Amino acid sequence: MWGLSVVNNWSERIQSRRSEWVDLLRGLAVVVMIEVHVTNVWYSGVVPAWLNFVNGLVAPSFLMCAGFGMTLSTFQPDGSLRPFKEVIPRYGFILLCAYLLHAPGLSLAQWTVLSTPQLFRELFKVDVLQCVIFSLLILQCLARSIRHRGFFGLVALILGIAIAWLSPYLWITDFGEWISLPLRGIFNGLPDRGVTALFPLFPWFSFVAFGSALGGFYIHQRTEIHEGQVRWSESTFIYTLMGMGLMIWFWGQWQKDTWLWSGTWGIDPDGIERLNGWTRQELYALYNQTLPSVMERLGWVCMIGGLLGFFKSRWASLRLFSLLDTVSRESLLVYILHLQIIFGVLLYPFVTNLTGWTWYSQGAMGTLIFIVVITAVNLMAAVQWQKIRKRPEVMRRLQLQGLSLLLVWFLAGHWWTYIYYLKSPELATEPYPFLNTARIRKGLIPTSDGMALNEQEFLKEMNRRKKTYSEATLQKKLEIIRQRQP
Repeated sequence: MWGLSVVNNWSERIQSRRSEWVDLLRGLAVVVMIEVHVTNVWYSGVVPAWLNFVNGLVAPSFLMCAGFGMTLSTFQPDGSLRPFKEVIPRYGFILLCAYLLHAPGLSLAQWTVLSTPQLFRELFKVDVLQCVIFSLLILQCLARSIRHRGFFGLVALILGIAIAWLSPYLWITDFGEWISLPLRGIFNGLPDRGVTALFPLFPWFSFVAFGSALGGFYIHQRTEIHEGQVRWSESTFIYTLMGMGLMIWFWGQWQKDTWLWSGTWGIDPDGIERLNGWTRQELYALYNQTLPSVMERLGWVCMIGGLLGFFKSRWASLRLFSLLDTVSRESLLVYILHLQIIFGVLLYPFVTNLTGWTWYSQGAMGTLIFIVVITAVNLMAAVQWQKIRKRPEVMRRLQLQGLSLLLVWFLAGHWWTYIYYLKSPELATEPYPFLNTARIRKGLIPTSDGMALNEQEFLKEMNRRKKTYSEATLQKKLEIIRQRQP
């Protein structure tokens, strides 16, 4: 984290200038995030339960680290607060990146002729970056209202517990019908007009709030000078962190199966089976949204963070730690880059048609190769960009060149796709507004969405254009056509 120097003494009560375990935890979370996305995209088998559980700790780790860092960067050593105007540009940039990742595309054609209402709705999908920024903005307002670090940490802790406790009640299937789509995803992850929020603030805000409270505790114990030294050594804090994590995990593990499932099942007047007012479907959806589930994962995150701090104190020279530190510092770069490699390049139709690397097309070995290669590319990019940061003139020149290329792509990109579907509207798998006009011009019968009338029409045009798809891609396209048939 932020500071003037690195504290190397593990057991003495010397003021901490940087919390290394948090940097390592965030770096590890970002690396495992690459594995999560690769596995979810390409692995054709059943993901083992243990791996699913490990993957489920990535977002809690990332969010908790964000809250921890926010407290350390907001409250200055003298008790004053960092000016809010200093954090607005970064928050705004991250939020812009978050929404662009779910935008119809990065070209003018995709925002106009190749857009659809559903693609625009995807803009409002609350993903992890939106969750981070919205949560940090709430906590920033809270900190600036309270202006006392200790009281702020206590309020953040209480708020985190309250949010996690309240979350199940906001995941009821009929909740939020009156809330417009841009805001609906903040409250729950229930599907709404084809959009499902991946990280609604209920309960994910809790991890950020807990991180902020922990950050306040860390400052009190490890950075404030009390009678000539700090209250705790780094070892004391790390051991306490692991012990606290163990207790939190134990409580969550003990309570999570019975938190909502205890009681007697009954039948309501409509003949629906309910337990404490919940339907079976609602209870399954709420399993990971309860306070015990949040606490269980938070406990694991604290224990893993403590272990990383312990290992760093024993084997500080390991190259692994410097790599994780680099990834932590360049976490936004790695986050965006690996998503663009996976979803923007490798899943681009031209690439999948050429290689056959479509969704769920790889076994264990193929998926492992993808994980290793994509992780290596991202690690190299993070290392190189950190070197470039040390040369501001080079960094600015590269940024300007990147923005210039992005502008050219925005103006010129994807018009060929528009021209292609003008000539072959039967091959489109999105209901673009111009398709029926193209069908009429071609002498075809208009359809409800402008797409192919049936599979036969699609296959006929594909053969006429001598278009070839991998078997998996072809079946996926045909399935889209089948699903829209009356």
